[in-house]
This record gives sequence, C-alpha cells and structure tokens, in this order.
Amino acid sequence: MIKINKENDITFLTASVTDFADSLGYCEYKIPLSIKGVRPKPSQSLIQGTRAHHAEEKYEAEHAELEPVSIEQIEDKEKDIEFARENIHSTLIMPFEFPKENVLLTLSGRIDKILRVDETLIVQDDKFAGRPQIYDNKTQPYPSQLLQVLTYLNSSFSSKRKPDVDDFFEMPHTQKKWQIRICDRKTREPYKVFSEIQDAFSLHYLHVSLQKFTTISIGMSEPEHHNSVNKCNACNLKSFCDYRI
Repeated sequence: MIKINKENDITFLTASVTDFADSLGYCEYKIPLSIKGVRPKPSQSLIQGTRAHHAEEKYEAEHAELEPVSIEQIEDKEKDIEFARENIHSTLIMPFEFPKENVLLTLSGRIDKILRVDETLIVQDDKFAGRPQIYDNKTQPYPSQLLQVLTYLNSSFSSKRKPDVDDFFEMPHTQKKWQIRICDRKTREPYKVFSEIQDAFSLHYLHVSLQKFTTISIGMSEPEHHNSVNKCNACNLKSFCDYRI
C-alpha cells in the first residue's frame, strides 16, 4: 500500500517495490487505488507463484551449502559472494525537489537472489509461469519486471526487513547486472532468462519512472491510461476501478 505523510515542508512517500513496478509497468491507475487502501483478493496465479517461491527457497536451504558472508567479504569487491535466497531486503530512497513541494520517496522490497561475481553485482528475480511458452517470442521482459530488478539493483541492502541506519550495507562492484528467470511453475526449472548489464539508458528509464510514480502519487500529475482491454480484463483490480475499459 502506498502511504503519504507530510512533516513540515517534506512529503514522505513510502511504497513497496511491487507497488511501484506494477503501477508504472502495468497500469498507472493502480496508484490511486493503492493510496485508498484497496487490496484485491490474491489470484490463483499469485498463490501458486508464491508457493513456488517458498518451495525454491526451501530447496536451496536443504541442498545448497552457502558459507556465511562476512563484512570483510562484502566490502572487498574482488570477492565473489552469494546470499541465500530471499535473505536480503532492499530500500531505495530518492529525494525529489519540485517547485512547490519536496518529496522523499522510499521503496522497500525483498530480493529473490543477490550475488557478486567477477566484480559484477547481480540481482536475480524469478517469475513462475503456468505457461512459460508465452515468453517464446519475447526479446525483453515486461516493463514491470524490468522496473522491479532495476529498483533492486539501485537500492541499499540489509538482512533485516525493517533496518536501522546502521543495518544497511553496500556491495562494491565494477558493474551491475539484472537477471529475470522465467521458470516453469510445475518443475520450477528455468525456461527462459532475460539478462543485461545496467546501462545509462536503463538507469534513465528507472529515474523517469520513479519521478512519474511520485508526481502521480502526490497529485501533481494524472495517471495515463494504457487503453488496453486485455490489460483491464487481466487486472485483479478491475472490479474496483472506475477507469476500466
């Protein structure tokens, strides 16, 4: 849920990474609904995907031997390190100065997988699809999927869900890379992988999207409609939305 609080001359805007990625990557009209506290009933697809995530986390815990990561290892960018699945939380904090308002945006999430290999910081997100074949002809992930991993890549990290200032850590690196694995929901095996090094274009795309999310949330701009009947029909918020088509 998107929350807005004003203290003195600063507006504090807080949301989950999912709130941001779904609204800017799928439908901007999700923003006002989230601010109102509208929460749809979880779809069967979401429930099954969550179960697959939990099963993958359990499998790694039982079969993978990951050594504890020390602060010294984290700070040495030449050290390859890998954290256990869903063990690292992300926090992206972005200030915006508008003519009539100063806003501090905070997005929080939990990363499926984060590691550093050959001085490259890698964030991996798994999507468990009932029919992964629908991705056969796609050359890029969906915008919401891309915004999610880009947000993670440019966040601060912590092993705690609600970290204090001293709980955050940085992972020195030479470059950043995102990976989106499309997995078969039944077998949990990767079916297709999208992956790229973060460049100036993708970083600009993230920043523009963050700013647009902020301006819509605080009422400085209006949401833009995607004008897609298929998107509206597939949306789990369509029964609550006055702008569905």
